[in-house]
Amino acid sequence: MKEKIDLITEIRGFNRFYTNILGLLDQHILDSGYSLTEARVLFEISKTERCTANQLCSSLKVDRSYMSRMITKFEKRGLLTRHQSPTDNRHMEIRLTEEGMKLFHELNNRSNRQIGELLTKLDDEQQKKIWEAMRTIKKYLTVATSNIEIRPYIEDDVEYVIDRQLSLYESERHFTSEIWKKYLVKGVMALIEKFNPEKDCMYILEFNGNPAGCVAITHTRDDTAQFRYFFLEPELRGLGAGHKLMDMALNFCREKNYKHIFLWTVSAQETARVLYKNAGFEITQTSKNEDWGVPVLEEKWELDL
Repeated sequence: MKEKIDLITEIRGFNRFYTNILGLLDQHILDSGYSLTEARVLFEISKTERCTANQLCSSLKVDRSYMSRMITKFEKRGLLTRHQSPTDNRHMEIRLTEEGMKLFHELNNRSNRQIGELLTKLDDEQQKKIWEAMRTIKKYLTVATSNIEIRPYIEDDVEYVIDRQLSLYESERHFTSEIWKKYLVKGVMALIEKFNPEKDCMYILEFNGNPAGCVAITHTRDDTAQFRYFFLEPELRGLGAGHKLMDMALNFCREKNYKHIFLWTVSAQETARVLYKNAGFEITQTSKNEDWGVPVLEEKWELDL
């Protein structure tokens, strides 16, 4: 192991190097007429139906007056709307309009394309090494600087669970059909309406005090449970948070004396599939589905406890 001063110097040097790389990538956003900070604000608003200026300032560490100017700018351009919170008259909730969501996805796709073009200069093995190195850096610096907790859901989490899954599946898997959206919303609401704490659970993972992931268990028969609504925010993947969520859900099943668990996923969910396999789940059924907006191969995974 290097002397601590050598490690400190290496980290600072890497920080300067990576900041320069980010400057080149961020220029792609700036060419759109929106700053990187504005793009991040749009991203944060897109994550949930219930968003306030205070939440944005807290999560992004942005000055309140600057945030106010950005929100006013977006509102004038028809990218968002503001309305009084139904639960707290002191707050105004912010939502992206259809035009705002369109812009968010455009900026997101711009960034994805540029990074994709950057990676074409490297072969598969070099790309793999970058991926592994970044996951390692994220993992240990998150351990050193962040606070991750898992708690039972509360009523305010329901919209987050629905909105983030709709957004993540649209941006990452291109699920855009109304059939898919209705299926997801109907499923989550059915869980909440019929929620039995002796048989069901839904856990929310918090990252520095903000919702950043979810997992749920629903009962189907007395001894059989379904594993559902498992997702993590992209910045937390590869840090062990997914393992923690899964362990929490499986421990709940054992405590409630379930004998069998099953889940449905799609073959493109490669990272999640590794977690399922490592936990002992096995694929027992597959079927093609073209209802979600793109053709997918659905998979049923099962586990005996």
